[in-house]
Formats: sequence, C-alpha cells, structure tokens
Amino acid sequence: MENTRTFSDKFFLVLKGLVMGAANKVPGVSGGVVAFVAGFYEEFIYSLQKVNGKAFKLLVSGRFKSFYTYVNGRFLGLLFSGMIISYFSISKLLDYLIKHYELYVWSVFFGMIIASIYSIGKEFKDWKITTYLALCIGTLIGISISFLDPATENDNLLFVFFCGIISVSGMTLPGFSGSFILILLGNYVLLLVDSVNALFDTFYEIFSGDFSFTSNLERIKMLKVLAVFTLGSVVGLVTFSHILNYILKHYKSISLASILGFIVGSLGVVWPWKNTVFKTDDAGVLMQDTNGKHIIENYERYLPALNTESAIAVSYVILGIIIVLALEYYGHKTRQSKRIFGLVGKNIDYSFSRTYFKNKFKAEAVRDASYVNFDIATISAFENSVKLTPHLKGLNVTIPYKETIIPYLGALSPDAQRIGAVNTIKIDKSGKYIGYNTDFYGFKKVLQPYLQTAHSKALIFGTGGASKAVAFALEELGISYQLVSRLASNSATLTYKTLSEEDIKSHLILINCTPLGTHPNTDVCPDIPYNSITKTHVLFDLIYNPEKTKFLALGEKQNATIINGLKMLEYQAEKAWEIWNT
Repeated sequence: MENTRTFSDKFFLVLKGLVMGAANKVPGVSGGVVAFVAGFYEEFIYSLQKVNGKAFKLLVSGRFKSFYTYVNGRFLGLLFSGMIISYFSISKLLDYLIKHYELYVWSVFFGMIIASIYSIGKEFKDWKITTYLALCIGTLIGISISFLDPATENDNLLFVFFCGIISVSGMTLPGFSGSFILILLGNYVLLLVDSVNALFDTFYEIFSGDFSFTSNLERIKMLKVLAVFTLGSVVGLVTFSHILNYILKHYKSISLASILGFIVGSLGVVWPWKNTVFKTDDAGVLMQDTNGKHIIENYERYLPALNTESAIAVSYVILGIIIVLALEYYGHKTRQSKRIFGLVGKNIDYSFSRTYFKNKFKAEAVRDASYVNFDIATISAFENSVKLTPHLKGLNVTIPYKETIIPYLGALSPDAQRIGAVNTIKIDKSGKYIGYNTDFYGFKKVLQPYLQTAHSKALIFGTGGASKAVAFALEELGISYQLVSRLASNSATLTYKTLSEEDIKSHLILINCTPLGTHPNTDVCPDIPYNSITKTHVLFDLIYNPEKTKFLALGEKQNATIINGLKMLEYQAEKAWEIWNT
C-alpha cells in the first residue's frame, strides 16, 4: 500500500495531521472530525488497532521492517509527525487567535462543523429506523456532554491515567473533544498546560547543561504526571481503535449514524456566542495556572445581538462552511482523477500484469491510472494493507490467493461463484469489493481456434484456482475433462502415479495449471508419460515465463501443438480492464 502513496499524498497527510493536532488541542473541536471529513478515519482506526500482540512480537524480535509494515507505519508516522509539528506551531497560533479573536475563531469552527455534518450526511445512504435512532442518541449524548459541569483538579496518578484513556477519544471518536473532556474532568490545565510546560522547561535546561531539575520535586511530579497521562493516552488510543474497528466492521451503518450524531451534538460546545467562565477560589478570586493564565471552568452561552460584531461572526461561520466544502470538492476531484490498479500474489516480481498495464496506459494515454504489485506473504495482509490503499479501483489476483481471497470480498459475479475462484476484483463506487473470473474467458478465447472434432476430452494438471477456471471453460466448450493431482481427492479423479499411457492417448488436450516449470525453476514439469503424446495433441501451459516450458518442449518433441499462457493473460487482462471501467 505505501508504495502507492505519491509525494503529494504524503505531503497532504502531514497537513491533515497538522489540522488534526490543532483541532485536538482546542476545547470543543475533535481531531476525529478532521479524520472523518478528510476521508482517512477508517484507515486511521484500522492502523491503530494493528498495534497488538503480533506487532509487539515483531518489535521485540527485532523485525522492525515487518513491524513498520504491519502497523501501516508510514501512514501513522506522517500523520503523527503533522500532529507534533502542529503542537509547536499551528496550535500555538490558534492559542493566540482564540485569546485575541475568540468569537471569530469559534465562528469558523462552528461553520466547519456545520459543513462537516452536511458533507457526511450527504454521503450516508443507509437511513432506516435503527440509524435514525443511533443519530438521535449520538446527538443527545454530544449535547449532554457540552452542558456538564467540570470537576476539580486531581493529580492522583491513577486518575491521570484514566484521563489519558478518556481524553484520547477526541482523536478516535469524531464529535467528542478530548480537550473539552479534560476540562470536565478538571485536569485540562494540569495535563495540557502545566505538565507540558514542565517538559519544555526540562528540555531547555538539559540543552543548557542545567540538571538542577532533578532536585525540583514539583518538576519531577509534573513529569511523572505527563508520563502517566501519555501512557494512558496510548492505551486509550489502541484500546478505542480495537473497539471501534470491531464496531465499524460489524455495525458500520449504526456506527456512522452515531458518529454523525456526536458531531451534531458538538455544536453545543463550539457555539460561538458564549462567555468563558473562569475558576475562582472560595474567596471569589480568579485562579491562575503556572503561566499566570486564568483557568477555564466552562462556557456560558447566549444568543447573538444584532450588531456589526455578530454580522462579522456570521461571515466567519460562512467562511468555515466554505473551507470544508472546498476541501471536500478538492478531495472528490483528487479521488476522481487518480486510479490505482494492481496485482495481488506471492513472489510476483516476475509478473506479466504490471508491465502489460504500464505499457497499455502509456500506449493509450491513460494518464489517471497506475498499476502496482501487492506482493503479500499471507492472505490476511489483503485486509491489513491492500484494502487500505488510497484510490484503489481494481485488482488482479494470482497464485496462491485465487480461492482464499473470496472471504474478503463483498460479492461475486455469477461466473466467479460457479467457478469458486477469483482473479479479478472491482471496487465499486460504494467501496464494495466484487470478485470476477476472467481466466476462463482468456483460456477459452485462446484454445478455441485450435480445437478439432477429435478434441473432446482433456486432462487438467493441478487443482487450484486456475484449474477451476479452465474446467469451467471446457464445460462451456462441451469438452469433458479429468483433474490430475499429486494426491487423490474428490475433485482429482487421477493422480500422477495412477496416470497411464492410455489416459494420455485418450485425452488429446493436456493443460498444465500447476506452477511447475515457472522461472527460475524451469527444469521441472508435470510427471506424465510424454512418449504417449501424439501430433494430434494440444498442450496448453498457463505459464508464460519461460515462453516454452519443459512441459511444452517435451510435447513439441512429440510434434504436438503447444500453447503458452501469454495470450490467455492478455485476453484476461483486457477483460479485467473492461470490468474495471464499466
């Protein structure tokens, strides 16, 4: 997947991280909303939930590259890099703007949330009683949270750990502002101001060669608080992602409707016309944090007056709406103007498909498409990485995944259903993965011109996905067949040990559907009595590299007609292209 990200993809992913980081710091705004509207929410959640026991084993065993790939490291790295940069830049600017232009900043956010609701709601199609109910419940929860009274500050480390777990929901759950939740828990200043300032001061002193902080008990306490809060945030991030990934996978429509409700409910928090209520002590004196700033307790909302200031604020609401709609339009145009296709298989550096489509795109001036190999070690990686590829529109599938890929698909074409194997996948507009089989089409197209009346029976060597497509094509051509395998089975009526000379003589079409003879192992072939082959035989090898396998060479020696798999691949590739574009 990572190889399909262009430089612009990576650049914009960092920018999204910048915006997400800034949103996470502002009370009332959720970084999860940014991820949701920008279209990378599901990849974000899925990548986070890959931080699991398997990832830990890869890490401790020193398999860092495998760990990086398994957790979708480049995606998370770029995104979190943007968040870190944001914390030291954009979020600081945001602090300044909120201090001096609070009404207008909240107005922009309010407009952006409104546009986000419109944008998400427009794309959501599965409206029914359950999803409407989920929307209402989510909205009520979001509104209720915005009107809760905050607790008092608590630096107990167990409570701080709990704060970390809960506050990170703003990143994983759109509509819930992590920083606002910290205000409600009473620990916003402690965890996002005082402890962070303690870390900044510590780094500054270390770089200055001053290690006196080691004897500063208050400083050590703040660093402990920050460390525990960070640990809680990591635990919360991973835990929430596992839960949300399960929910999104099994209850996607209800989940999305609930999230939309949370976002609607968050409008109560980002309502621009409000007065900030600051904490006071028992004597009624305003309390201050370690930077001398007044501590926010909550907000007192009111309706806007009809004046110039309110008119300007409304214009900023409109600006926020325009920003989100412009980003949505840009994202839509980008998705339309870029298409990724590829081949899923194992050890496929030799692959015909990538070169074929690269040349096709060049010859036909197809400038909006590219073709890549997804060389995966196990079929589970299809779910873990291939499906997360941006702009993916279609796939070819080769050995050994033509059958095992079926459970990962949303639907099968009638032919693929009957064959029981898939070599072409189309991703439709709704994101559904639909499996097709074009192997049988390519095989049938190539074999037909060579058929004569005597060619009524065939032997198929191999019982994998390719052999099933070949068998289906032979049935359509009215040719009977028998499967030959190393071991006897329900599907294979013959084995190489029981195969006789008479079997070869009575079946004038011999088809190799095994990988035997594929480059670089070109000195092997199916173990059959080649001396029984005659000039009337047709030998078809699905392998194309080398051009003439040992199987074909031995048949040619007996004056038989020989056909390799290259033309079949070309026909099936063109059929796949037709499917992808209809």
